[in-house]
Amino acid sequence: MISEPIYPYVPFAGALVWNRAQADGSPVKVHVSFSPDWFAARMGLDMGERWHTDPVHRRQSFAAMARALNAEFPRLRLGGDPEAIRGGLSQIANSAPIGALFGQEVLYSRSAWPENNRRLLDDAAADSLEVPRFESCRFFSDLMRQMDVIQEEWGAIDGELNYQGILNTAFRLRGEQIFTDMVAAPERAHHVLDVVCETTMRFADAVYDRQGRSGVKKDYFVTSNCVVNMISEHHYREFVMPYDRRLSDHYTHFGVHNCGWKVDAYAKAYSEIRVLGYLDFGIQSSLDELKRLFPRTVLTVILNPDDVIGRTPAEVRATLQKLRGSLGVCRLLLGSLDGRTRSEEVEAFFSATAEVWGMPVELLVPRPHFG
Repeated sequence: MISEPIYPYVPFAGALVWNRAQADGSPVKVHVSFSPDWFAARMGLDMGERWHTDPVHRRQSFAAMARALNAEFPRLRLGGDPEAIRGGLSQIANSAPIGALFGQEVLYSRSAWPENNRRLLDDAAADSLEVPRFESCRFFSDLMRQMDVIQEEWGAIDGELNYQGILNTAFRLRGEQIFTDMVAAPERAHHVLDVVCETTMRFADAVYDRQGRSGVKKDYFVTSNCVVNMISEHHYREFVMPYDRRLSDHYTHFGVHNCGWKVDAYAKAYSEIRVLGYLDFGIQSSLDELKRLFPRTVLTVILNPDDVIGRTPAEVRATLQKLRGSLGVCRLLLGSLDGRTRSEEVEAFFSATAEVWGMPVELLVPRPHFG
């Protein structure tokens, strides 16, 4: 199976999510992710519970965040057109929705991303884990209510939730014990992963179905393998790859998110799943090999702040020249910039990227996609 391109985006502050609506002829785009405290320091943003449960308030907040970004970066206009922002699902509960379906309460914070109250499963609870009847779950019920409000206010229910990945969620439910289970209790590990996979697909399907009834088609899925680097390639193939394959078979277009670490140990296995629509990785990865294995994939380099922030201009240019030489067409994600980040360094990174790729700096900025 072949996936068409899937593109990353970050709705200003929060989890990386994806869509298929950003295609253009630019050889590179630079995506920037700011932590909530960046906005808290500049505009007094409160990302508490109301932000995640009131669609009208959230849309107004996104517009205010866009104006704050445009004021801070008038040349780049990272906020786009604030008035064009519609209400939607993006960033509801950040990375906590699937955990909430399993009964892990969502903990909200004024200037940080929501998190689950991680009450971990013991052995007996892991062995008896079942797909939750999430239709009666408080989080799911409130999400359906929000979608009704969004359709009433804006007509279409757009935006993306972060559905995490199978091992990510198993780790939220079981903690480090899920890795021990792979060695000492493999049947238990597979049981937990199987239940998580089925729950994730049922939940995403329910959300996609509701969005579809408002005229918004979602036919793709990007799985988040943020903690896969905690296991070997062998254990990935045995315990996680079967569920990544199941997701890939279930959705028309499929991609894999890893975070900013070296992905080499898993790249060959990923290439055997299908032709991916999206793949991201850290700069330490073997870039030439990834380009060879994934010639038709939207390749995204996740740059941790210390990869570029605080580096000399020559070091930044050398990094960018390496990326252009190996990948050519790609996306760059400069992630998790907190309130201490100097805006001049962000500007300098955009300018260096424009110089290396030989294009106007304004064309590096992806169009903000909401709701």
